Amino acid sequence: MRTPVGNDPNSVLLSKVLRAGTGATHPGANDIVVAHYTAWSADGSTIDDSRSRGKPATWIPAALMPGLAAGLQLMVAGETRRLWMPAALAHEWTAGPLVFDVEVLSVAPGRERPTPQEVSAPPADRPRTSSGMAFQVLRPGSGQEHPKPTATVTMLYTAWTSNGLEICDDSVARGAPATVAIDALEAGLAEAVQRMVVGEKTRFWIPPALANTPGLNHSALVVDMELVSIQRAGDGRPGTIRVHSNSPDARYDLVFPDGTARSGQGSQTFGDAVPGPYRIKPATIPLYTIGTVASPSDMTLVPGGSLEITIAYVPIVR
Repeated sequence: MRTPVGNDPNSVLLSKVLRAGTGATHPGANDIVVAHYTAWSADGSTIDDSRSRGKPATWIPAALMPGLAAGLQLMVAGETRRLWMPAALAHEWTAGPLVFDVEVLSVAPGRERPTPQEVSAPPADRPRTSSGMAFQVLRPGSGQEHPKPTATVTMLYTAWTSNGLEICDDSVARGAPATVAIDALEAGLAEAVQRMVVGEKTRFWIPPALANTPGLNHSALVVDMELVSIQRAGDGRPGTIRVHSNSPDARYDLVFPDGTARSGQGSQTFGDAVPGPYRIKPATIPLYTIGTVASPSDMTLVPGGSLEITIAYVPIVR
């Protein structure tokens, strides 16, 4: 199949369907496409392969090289297609033509996304936090409560690197909201989500020092985040939680369902514990491995029930 791209007579994309798709919608220039791919140079050398990394790519066609953008917009979900693109339709660094095998896994409607200028740096008039993180509320929320530092939240997000329009992660395109403990997030994301209320959608510009993005050269991030929910206690009668520890001196935090942290030391019983999922954060003891929660794997307290949690410290043998 020959597809002219632009007005240059040399800019023609060649493609062949290797496997027909099951979808009915072709991606638009600003839609979100999740795909696996393998790319080769003209001499047959493999340039890149998403499957070897174990993670598909998330693309916006308008942000890609012209040949790949044009090829994706010919496809539907479930389709695998081979693309032959001349150098004129490839990256500037390409010395010759490229070949791509692309399998489109899903297509999601496009959303408001930052312009290239907004990705590289926040607009000067955006407010900033004391840490230097800029933000812009895209949609106000309906909630009143901000999450606690140790709360567990469910959120939807799309993250771009500041060195281009590359999406480095996108829970919206996957259709999979992320449920995470705030204190397990990178510093910038943890600060960002604590500023939000349920239903709010905000764009954050996270500086490199707060981004902690392994493999991305410590690039700054632009993140569109929607706070879906804050984990809360369940209904029903309170119960009892017993924490067992083989160190009488080691301290820990027992994190309640709403994110409230209560300090404990050694073996201890917590009465009047509300139903719901709990977490425990053991302290670190020098010369010992950090406290390992031996049981149970599911720390959910049922109404009126009891929950036994064991923390075990193991000496480090050198």
